[in-house]
Amino acid sequence: MKKSKIFKLTTLIMLLGLVCYYFYPEEKLKDSQKADKIVINKAKHELLLFYKEDLIASYKVSLGRKGVGKKTKEGDNLTPEGRFKGKKKPQTQYHKAIGVGEWGECCDVLVHGLGDEYGWFKRFHRWRDWTKGCIALTNDEIDEIYKAVNDGVIIEIHP
Repeated sequence: MKKSKIFKLTTLIMLLGLVCYYFYPEEKLKDSQKADKIVINKAKHELLLFYKEDLIASYKVSLGRKGVGKKTKEGDNLTPEGRFKGKKKPQTQYHKAIGVGEWGECCDVLVHGLGDEYGWFKRFHRWRDWTKGCIALTNDEIDEIYKAVNDGVIIEIHP
């Protein structure tokens, strides 16, 4: 086979893979499902949703752009660790959000979506840590979680 044919075939396969990744449906929570705890495992880039200690859903997330180190001060672009209470925020620049703790407790960190401007990135946002210390999901994922939790939901962030 000529090199140009191999290149074209490889490019086509890669494009098909990207399209499948973008559009492949992921499992969703039932509309009536409730959750009482959110656990974020930074090293695994995962958010786990629990109800009465039973795991009901898991999501891949992006974190603070400085990686998985421990947040020490506001503005360090790291995601904090600890146990917090969440507060729902219906309108933010990142679509919907859940505030992690009180102002000052953890530097106004959010579990949030991508917002209208970047919502089309969908799952591709997961390929890189890009936030200022928040935990980011797709808009569809934050909508799902937002419906399932109430103000005061426990949020645990582990290294």
